[in-house]
Amino acid sequence: MATGTPPKTFISDLRPGRVATIEATVSRLEPTRQVEQRTGGLQKVRNAILKDGTGEIAFVLWGSEVDLVSEGDQVRVVEGWVKEYKGRPQISLGRTGRLEKP
Repeated sequence: MATGTPPKTFISDLRPGRVATIEATVSRLEPTRQVEQRTGGLQKVRNAILKDGTGEIAFVLWGSEVDLVSEGDQVRVVEGWVKEYKGRPQISLGRTGRLEKP
């Protein structure tokens, strides 16, 4: 009966320190910027806002991920990593997550 797809979580139910799968709309994209890595060199990073019927969360895209989404896209973040940044939850693909467009 397993489909191989983790059950989705609503944005309002996300908690830092957990892995979650969400389906949402990219409601806003900020400009891509460069950040210095601890190991040296620059990495592209871009913040987006994901929205579902229960709320919004910041979505952080790193490196080649920055070009994967556009405003208005429907996306599924599978096994994304939720953490707290400046007092607010945010989600990223982390090491094991993936981005799907249904």
